Amino acid sequence: MAECMNEAQIAWQEKTNTGTAWTRNEKFDKDGYLVVKDLWDPEELYHPVPELRGQLNYWDDNPEHFNHTPVENQVEGSVARYWHPQYRKIHSGVRKKLEKELGRKLYNTYYYDRYYFPGQPLHKHADRDACEISVTIHVSTNLPDNLKDWEVKIKTPDKFTDKKKTAVLVPGEERACVLNPGDGMVYKGCERPHWRDPMPGTPKGKKSKKLFGKAPQQEQYYHQIFFHYVLQDGERAHCAWDRAR
Repeated sequence: MAECMNEAQIAWQEKTNTGTAWTRNEKFDKDGYLVVKDLWDPEELYHPVPELRGQLNYWDDNPEHFNHTPVENQVEGSVARYWHPQYRKIHSGVRKKLEKELGRKLYNTYYYDRYYFPGQPLHKHADRDACEISVTIHVSTNLPDNLKDWEVKIKTPDKFTDKKKTAVLVPGEERACVLNPGDGMVYKGCERPHWRDPMPGTPKGKKSKKLFGKAPQQEQYYHQIFFHYVLQDGERAHCAWDRAR
């Protein structure tokens, strides 16, 4: 989970960490992120909106076994579920796909999924060391077609490390990515500031159509899952199998 940061903290983390997670994908290293279409079957990721709000921490393979904190500190009013058993094997499955994309071996660290609701932003931030290589996958939403393309934003680096590990200066810029269900944005979580503007929609929208044959949800939502990793031979390898919240 990321902590709220002010602009000075974000700038310091970006300056300190940029170029510390080198891979064999030049585009990824240059931009600090990469969109992978159809990374995982969204129907396998789908889960109805939980009734509880706040943070849920699961400790084994039983989905009824969790601790509940009523406040989710990063996105107030959202639902964040850490280590939900539905995604334990998928965490490793996604890792294998990313290893092919990046040309580097990774260790799992942790994962969680979040349900956002209208009006909730994801504040600009960079992540802690266990998020060296991260991916955010869009699972589902019941927003109407004119609102469903809720962008995730990311700043590209002012420099990147090329194949010869030479620092190359480039003008960084803010980018906006639209993810369809099953698409993933892979990014350097410790290096690249990322955020979302407030989610569009209305708190009490019309009942939506069925998704994956499941009962429609009454309130509008946007479901995203985050899988985190570190490079096996990188400077953050000590964060492997991290279970911190």
